[in-house]
Amino acid sequence: MSSPQPGIFVETSNQFYFLEYQVDHNLPLNEIKQQLTKALDNQNNVNLVIAFGKSLLNKLETQTSILELNEFKTINGVKNFTAEGTQRDVLFWIHSNNIGKNFDAMMSIHNAMKSIATAELDLRGFTYHDDRDLIGFVDGSANPKLAEQHQVALIPQGEKYASGSYMLTQKWCHNLAEFNKIPIPEQEQTVGRTKIDSIELEGEDMPINSHVSRTDVKVDGQAMKMYRRSAPFGNTSQNGLYFLSFACEMQRFTSQLNSMYGLTEDGIHDKLIEFSSAKTGSYWFAPAVDDLKRFIQCN
Repeated sequence: MSSPQPGIFVETSNQFYFLEYQVDHNLPLNEIKQQLTKALDNQNNVNLVIAFGKSLLNKLETQTSILELNEFKTINGVKNFTAEGTQRDVLFWIHSNNIGKNFDAMMSIHNAMKSIATAELDLRGFTYHDDRDLIGFVDGSANPKLAEQHQVALIPQGEKYASGSYMLTQKWCHNLAEFNKIPIPEQEQTVGRTKIDSIELEGEDMPINSHVSRTDVKVDGQAMKMYRRSAPFGNTSQNGLYFLSFACEMQRFTSQLNSMYGLTEDGIHDKLIEFSSAKTGSYWFAPAVDDLKRFIQCN
């Protein structure tokens, strides 16, 4: 039985680091594999997940063409709302409860990667109060419970690349000044939950354009659930949410994004994207432990 990368499911961390790299594809494949191996060596002090974009993945393992993985292309929604596509090659997600340990891991990874790749995203995340987004609402309230997490996040046992996971990452930059101008009842209708205690609105109180409504998607009766592991980030000039999620199939991502950007039959967009913009976007595949070892093994 194959095993997923364990860092996917560790929920006790409160400090996070995200690195996205663009690899020089002109380099010899074995050189790329050697540096990826170095980047993963001796990382026992943190939780670490590595994932690959389609272009590099198909070089590391030619058979992965059977996967559903696509490159993230810019989404052009209704009313000129866009989600930018900035597909990269390698994602490292570092997390623990210690900023110093995360920093050491980040530097070790970068020292290994800098000879073969350019860091296109270098971002520190953190837990904000009691697991809230910077807009003040609890993030990930609808995440699957422990018993469901593997079913939602991983390719099932018995299938090729079992225990691997498809991933979506986006760097969402918030307009906190504008969001905080609107009254709390309107904020709650925008999100679809109460602000203090994170209770989902019901019946006529739940607007059809709320974030909850637009992401509560079913396809042929199947709920398009995903496992979210997002983290806030921020400084005085830019702040928001690094959205990071795992799913057993790509459709979980595309159906929700289409619903959010008004690209479904009803043409309704998610009210929340009036206050936050997706400035990056990449799809990834996080292979199971044994597959990962094989992918980066030199020939």
